[in-house]
Amino acid sequence: MSPDPGNPLRVSIVIPTYMRESVLWASVAALRIQMRAGDELLVIDQNDPPLRAPAGMEGAWLRLCRLDLPSLTRARNLGIRLAAHDRVIFLDDDIIPDPLLLDRLKQVTLERPDAILTGVVDQDDKPEDVPTPGWVNLENGEIRTNFSRPFAGEVPFFPGCLSLVPKSCLPPEPCFCPAFKGASQGEEIDFSLRVRARGVRIHSDPSIRIFHLKVVEGGCRSPEFRQRFFLDQVFNQGLFFGRHGMLLHSPAFLKRVKGFIGFHTRSGKPPAGGASASHAPGMVVAALYRLASGLLTGLFYRAK
Repeated sequence: MSPDPGNPLRVSIVIPTYMRESVLWASVAALRIQMRAGDELLVIDQNDPPLRAPAGMEGAWLRLCRLDLPSLTRARNLGIRLAAHDRVIFLDDDIIPDPLLLDRLKQVTLERPDAILTGVVDQDDKPEDVPTPGWVNLENGEIRTNFSRPFAGEVPFFPGCLSLVPKSCLPPEPCFCPAFKGASQGEEIDFSLRVRARGVRIHSDPSIRIFHLKVVEGGCRSPEFRQRFFLDQVFNQGLFFGRHGMLLHSPAFLKRVKGFIGFHTRSGKPPAGGASASHAPGMVVAALYRLASGLLTGLFYRAK
């Protein structure tokens, strides 16, 4: 089929959403202006009750796809399965797209058809101490990311809220690991390490831009996720290290996580006079259980 001169590259845009209806539809409206004939936008709806498109937004270009159990990684996997086109764009539900976002993604894709693309994720609370794009330390499992500064060239990973992935670059199913919990921090790094092991390159172009509304309530900041955010993070860190870490250096990983658990399980104010802080025993036990569960889950996926 010859390219459509009005739309040289048809894309499927996938936006998982949970409890962010007002900001979601603002993001969708901004993207609708940029979409061309044949493009589609899939909203992976994890809300209860299910979403309904506002008046004036109905049409074949918009598909509301239902996922009953909230999960960011499962939502992205559902979007991949349902996407009609070979290029899948992943965006968050709390972004302001650059007015030329889709055109730039398509143009760079035509220049680099076999690469995963990302760009600038600008936001108010930019990390000052992390260079672009950040780093992943496989000896202790530490992940630090920062795509808020312009950067051109190959990068080792992409931010979850801005990427274009050709289906030819996908890893074996499940593409995004469904075991990540809650905010799922680390799932895009897991994905990136797996595709790069297959020779796929990830390219960042500074003309591909969004603004990330970092403080919006809902999503991973919804009450349901926020209440167990710490325990989910412990599990996710264990999962990531179990799957990708250098197991020889497990003591370094456990030392780092011990500090993380110690900080988040302190009960009340630290005692005066340099005495050791007390910790909530129940939370410590729960965190250690989640850590062990995460490590075993990561080792399970590592062996597959």
